[in-house]
Amino acid sequence: MMISYAVILGGGSGQRMGSEMNKIFLPLRGIPAIVRSVAPFSGICAGAVVVARQEEQEEMTELLAQYGLSRFVKTVAVGGDTRQASVKNGLDALPKDAEIVLIHDGARALITEEVITRALASAEERGCGVAAVPVTDTVKRAEADGRVLETLNREELYAMQTPQAFQVPLIRSAHERAKKDGYLATDDAALLEYAGLPVYLTAGDRENIKLTTPADLAFGEAILTLRREREAMQ
Repeated sequence: MMISYAVILGGGSGQRMGSEMNKIFLPLRGIPAIVRSVAPFSGICAGAVVVARQEEQEEMTELLAQYGLSRFVKTVAVGGDTRQASVKNGLDALPKDAEIVLIHDGARALITEEVITRALASAEERGCGVAAVPVTDTVKRAEADGRVLETLNREELYAMQTPQAFQVPLIRSAHERAKKDGYLATDDAALLEYAGLPVYLTAGDRENIKLTTPADLAFGEAILTLRREREAMQ
């Protein structure tokens, strides 16, 4: 089995959440979102790197220690000006024995071990594994004025989630290629696509939501309540 580490991005903001604090510090059923994001990896990976804003690096370090994660989190690295730059900083902070990296958004605080394991298994076998869910809505492509150009075949469409798992040499080479060409992507899988490397999807989870708005926070609380009820029935 290959040695895996997680890179977890915690450099968001609370602007769309309507909060003055970084949304990943907000509690979900009393536990900060970033703690819920990191903890499921601790039983699977050899360690983690958490990426934080420079002004929050000390707060992040103290919070992780408070919840007993300081031994698992090897480094709290400082983020960059873009998500891509922050991931690159996280990759640069990985221990030398890292063979696979799982890149995860700290705002996806409802991640489960099952989703992580599927992405990891795909990365071991095929080089990468990207959590995704099928698109259920009808999706149309339109011009700026709203005029519809076409209806896309939703059977071929997937919404990307995290974690996105990669064999370390592949994702590092893809980041180097993007930096050289000045290419900026919205997720790491797109960097592999840009470099001409294959990307493989794995089953995500519709409960693996990204906390962005107050409604997401309420939805997250409801999901946790539902999970507790399901566990009690087993």
